[in-house]
Amino acid sequence: MTATPFSIRPIKTEELKPWLDLANQYRHWQEDVEGFRFEETLRPPGEPALRLGAWTADGELAGMAEATLSEDGAPFTDRAQGFVAVHPAYRRQGLGARLADDVERFAATAGVRWLESEAREAEFAAAQPWLRKRGFEELEKYQTSRQRPAAVDLSRVDQLQSNLHNDGIETIALPAIDGELARQELYRCNTVIWRDMPHEAHVEWRDPPYDTFTRSIFERPAVLLDSFFVARDGQHIVGLSYLLRRPDGDAEVGDTGVLSSHRRRGIARVLKMLVTRWAARQGIPFVHTDNRADNAGMLAINRELGFQPGEVSVILEKTMLPVTPI
Repeated sequence: MTATPFSIRPIKTEELKPWLDLANQYRHWQEDVEGFRFEETLRPPGEPALRLGAWTADGELAGMAEATLSEDGAPFTDRAQGFVAVHPAYRRQGLGARLADDVERFAATAGVRWLESEAREAEFAAAQPWLRKRGFEELEKYQTSRQRPAAVDLSRVDQLQSNLHNDGIETIALPAIDGELARQELYRCNTVIWRDMPHEAHVEWRDPPYDTFTRSIFERPAVLLDSFFVARDGQHIVGLSYLLRRPDGDAEVGDTGVLSSHRRRGIARVLKMLVTRWAARQGIPFVHTDNRADNAGMLAINRELGFQPGEVSVILEKTMLPVTPI
């Protein structure tokens, strides 16, 4: 079999859609051009990023690669995230290795200690020997799942919401209380929840600036703001849940979380039920989510609310060798 010659180069603006379409086939979270371009505006000024496409001589996109040093405006600490995808028709020709080399060069140039990537579990099994040869090891797993909102029994949501209210916890749509105080509270609550979510101890990041975080919620094209519900104890936001629009017409859970001081009171369940009811009323066909595979509490709530387990995503990590000064 004659190897196909590939041209690997940075993508152009007009090539974003096919580039994202290829990437979306191989990862759980979906992105469209509008969302991608907005995400780029959240990056710290001057922060480098790698966006490569591999093209055949007749102009067909055969593979893609990306690498970044932040996410949602939050810079990683001593870490880069990379991702490579190759169209099935062009595999086993060394293209994946060439793109992976580019990603690793980016991480080495950035001087980070760890390079993180992801793979679907089914593909990880076949690629594991190749990945281990390159120094990647499994870091953690995430269970994806999908819910059909219209099929969920939400007959108890009003009673459960009332019970929380009697216990001093108000659950309310974020737009109903929007203002500077609410946004400050949301920032405080959300950044704490991010750090409290299960993650490996050495995986660290810097919180995004307040203005960047606020833009990521209130200006992000994919955020379905009317689906955003929060729990308040007095004026303090203690929990949240909301949805993001997917390019295919479905929705994804953006974040769901409750401060550790207010857990085991049914707050997360009510918030997710309110979000589910909103999605059902909007006619959203399916809601997708993923949770760390060992997060038993959230996985149990998801099962109660009709989420059916899907693929498992494997998060991989490579410890980069120190760059030797010339």
